[in-house]
Amino acid sequence: MKTLVVLLVLAVLAGLWLHHENGKLARSFEKANRVAGELKNTVGMLKNQLNVVAARAEKNERAQVDLRQKLVAAGDRAVRREQTITRLLNENEAFRRWYSADLPDAVRRVHHRAACASAGSCLERLPGGESVPDAGERSAQ
Repeated sequence: MKTLVVLLVLAVLAGLWLHHENGKLARSFEKANRVAGELKNTVGMLKNQLNVVAARAEKNERAQVDLRQKLVAAGDRAVRREQTITRLLNENEAFRRWYSADLPDAVRRVHHRAACASAGSCLERLPGGESVPDAGERSAQ
């Protein structure tokens, strides 16, 4: 009978120990589930951010292509303009004289000064009461 009591006590102790271990495992499992949920949320947020970044990158690439096309078009226009100026210089003596003439002093001073803060400040820089001379006229100086 002593052996039976000892076995019963051992069985109760084993049951208590298993109950304790089961509680620890349940808490660990709950913690693992909580961490997995947080990681799932983080992965979802990162996927959303990746989608936003990919959309922005695509938009930026389209904008760069558009700007490159505009730059090429502007370059083409500049080349055509230079060709037109060269052709006109070769064909038209009056245009050649106008093109090679010096700028009037008032215009030259405007070009050599700092940028205007407003339209009123630019008017202050012109000589008082004088109009800007015609581009074809030489200044008195």
